[in-house]
Amino acid sequence: TSVNEVKLRVIVLTFNRPQSLQQTLESLDCLQLDGDSAVLEIFIDRNKKGELHKETVNMAESFVWNRGAVQVHKQEKHVGIYSQWIDSWQPPEESDSGELAIIIEDDINISPFAYRWLRQTHKRFGAKPFTSGFCLQDENISVVKGWKKMRQVNAVNKDLLRRYPAYYYRVAGSWAFAPHPKRWKEFQQWFHNQTEVTHPYVEAAALNTGWYKRFEKKHRENSMWTMWFIYFTDKHNLSALISNVPQYTGKPKAKLSCNRREPGLHFHARKKGVNCTEVLLDAWSDEYVAEGFLPVIGYAGNKESIL
Repeated sequence: TSVNEVKLRVIVLTFNRPQSLQQTLESLDCLQLDGDSAVLEIFIDRNKKGELHKETVNMAESFVWNRGAVQVHKQEKHVGIYSQWIDSWQPPEESDSGELAIIIEDDINISPFAYRWLRQTHKRFGAKPFTSGFCLQDENISVVKGWKKMRQVNAVNKDLLRRYPAYYYRVAGSWAFAPHPKRWKEFQQWFHNQTEVTHPYVEAAALNTGWYKRFEKKHRENSMWTMWFIYFTDKHNLSALISNVPQYTGKPKAKLSCNRREPGLHFHARKKGVNCTEVLLDAWSDEYVAEGFLPVIGYAGNKESIL
C-alpha cells in the first residue's frame, strides 16, 4: 500500500520543540491500527526569517514509526499555525476512499485506542450531515466553567452527559481533531476563497469570540485558527462529535488525548508538567463507542436537542 492509499494519516504539526516532538512521536508507537494502513506525516514550519529549526528537523527525520511510513514536510516558508492546521490534510477526492486523519500538535499524546474509537465512531456517525468532525479531546465543555452564570447549566449537563459516551458540541477542540473529510474540504475551499469576512466573530460563541478579540488587540489572532472554523460551522449549523469516555465511565484516567501544556503559543513555562501516561485510556471496551441519538450542547453549555 502506498502512502497515497491509506486508511489513516496521523498528522503532527511542529516548529521548534524537538524534545516535545519526540514525546509525541514515541507515544504513537503504541497506536492500535486493527490491521488498517497508516502513514505518519510531520509538518515543520519555519520561523519568520525562513529558517528551519535544525534539532526539530533532525528529530523528525530520524524517527522510525513501527506502524507505517513517515513523511517529513518542511514548509518552504513561514506559514504559521493557520496554514499548518488548515492545509496539512487534503482529503482524497474519492468520497469512498475511507481515509481519515488525526491532526495533533507536538505537545499532544493520544491513547493507543484513539484510532479504534475514531474509526468505529465515524462508521456510526460519519453519514450525519451536521457532523463537522470528531474530537478526541474531552474537555471542551469544561471551558464554560469560567462563567459563573454557567455553573447551574453545567451541573445539569454533568448528569446528562454521564449517560452518553459521546455528545455533539458546537465548538470543535483542537487537542487531537479528526475533521470530517467532506466538511473539511468544504471549509478549506471557503477559507481560501472567501473575501467578505475579516473578523470571524460569532455572537453566540461569546467565550471563543472574546478570546479571539483579545488576541486581536495583541496582534496575535493568527494563533487562533479555530475561530474561523467556528465561524464556518456556525453558518452551516455543524457540530463536532466529542469523546466523553471519562465522564461516561466515571474514570478520569480514560482520555483519548492529553495535552502536556508545553511552553509555546498558548502556554507559558510550566510549574508542573502533565504526565499523559497516567490519564490516557489503556484498555478497550466497545461501550466507549456511542450509538443512537446523542445530545447537542450549545455554545454556552446548554442542551439544544437530541439528534
